[in-house]
Amino acid sequence: MEKQFWIESWDEGGFKTSFHRKDIHPYILEYLTPKKLKGKRVLVPLCGKSIDLIYFQKYAKHVVGVELAEKAVYQFFEEQALDFVKEGNRFESDQLTIINADFFALNQSDVGAIDLVYDRAALVALPLPMRLNYVAQIQSLLAPNAQQFVNTLEYFPIKEAPPFSISPEDLLSYYGNTFELEHLKSLLVPNHGLIRCWGLDYVKEHGFLLTKKGVDR
Repeated sequence: MEKQFWIESWDEGGFKTSFHRKDIHPYILEYLTPKKLKGKRVLVPLCGKSIDLIYFQKYAKHVVGVELAEKAVYQFFEEQALDFVKEGNRFESDQLTIINADFFALNQSDVGAIDLVYDRAALVALPLPMRLNYVAQIQSLLAPNAQQFVNTLEYFPIKEAPPFSISPEDLLSYYGNTFELEHLKSLLVPNHGLIRCWGLDYVKEHGFLLTKKGVDR
């Protein structure tokens, strides 16, 4: 999947951007509480126009979203009625920064020190070769003891299209060498739209907390 695929997805809208939620994800409200976020710098890769950014802006020290499609960034600020200042490819609004860029082209100096990554629709959006590159990029951006909250979808029969099915075993294979994994949530979602769209047998939504290991672990 080339970059143009995602840009065209935002241009076309409809099912192509059906991953966009119109509410704050319930796993955030349960596990990433205001107390948990206090003083933290949060990174949201492939953020789209997620309103989860508003929650993080309110309770975290700072939130940095990264989005390739400029259209999604402008839609976010318009729909949330937020003023912003644009400097190059960076959109700034109080404790919120959205970088309009290819996530894979960024380095640690672009995003700054990050305490927590929130990944709801990043890993599941990528085919395996890009997924492995994404994992390597996350590892390069985070210092020891930094954390990730990762949501994945697991379903059957498996489709080779986004959102991709990622099981707990898959996630362990990606991150197990460098992160401690805690499997917090695993819920069957019987009314998930993918069941209707793809005729799936089931959809599970998983939630994980990952903590990067120290160099001596």
